[in-house]
Amino acid sequence: MSKTTVERPTHTVDAMDRVGALSGATYFVLANSAIAIGMDPGLPDEPSGQECLDALNRLADNPLGQAAIGIEFIAFVAWMVFIAYVAWRVRKAGWLAAVVLVAGITEIAVKIGSAAPLISTYVLRDELSPEQVLLFTHMNLAGFKIGLLPAGVFVLAAAVAALRTRELGRILAWAGIIAGSANIVVAVVTGVNVGRGGSAPFFLLILVWELTLSLRWGLARRHRRTRAVDSPVA
Repeated sequence: MSKTTVERPTHTVDAMDRVGALSGATYFVLANSAIAIGMDPGLPDEPSGQECLDALNRLADNPLGQAAIGIEFIAFVAWMVFIAYVAWRVRKAGWLAAVVLVAGITEIAVKIGSAAPLISTYVLRDELSPEQVLLFTHMNLAGFKIGLLPAGVFVLAAAVAALRTRELGRILAWAGIIAGSANIVVAVVTGVNVGRGGSAPFFLLILVWELTLSLRWGLARRHRRTRAVDSPVA
């Protein structure tokens, strides 16, 4: 006997499916909540080293700001689950599904890695000069800008794979292809010229697309699924 993969036209979405799919929306809500809670109104868009150092000192006296960091870490956990779910959902796309997984893991690694300089400056804030704090702050910003590349690849590959496997309709899939491609182009064109601001308008397209994808799959009643069945071998 051997295993043959056959396709069921539809499958009722169960609780585990919803957990995986809606983890994307959970990440979106938690991450943006963390930003809102931890936002420092006294920090300008392009701060000096002394202004960054003053912001760290205010963070030390702000329990809500410190809690925001913990919330963001929880958001990362939801993000990991969502990336795994998306890669599993489009697994019939073959190597494209592997690209989705690799790009998603790389994006998470870059994002978490970029937090290290920020945490280091917070811990050593009493021993660092404003110039050193500014350097670490820009390392964090550079990590965010570098993350545009794997983020774009993740969305582009997921959209193409979902279109090929008919997990998404043309409109949402092509929206992902455009958003992912735009972020890849921005990352490539920007290169080392990341600037001193943290603005990345095209990244908002990625966040909106991922949120829409999460809700689309998480709130659906049915989706396609494959299963393995025994078949005789001649």
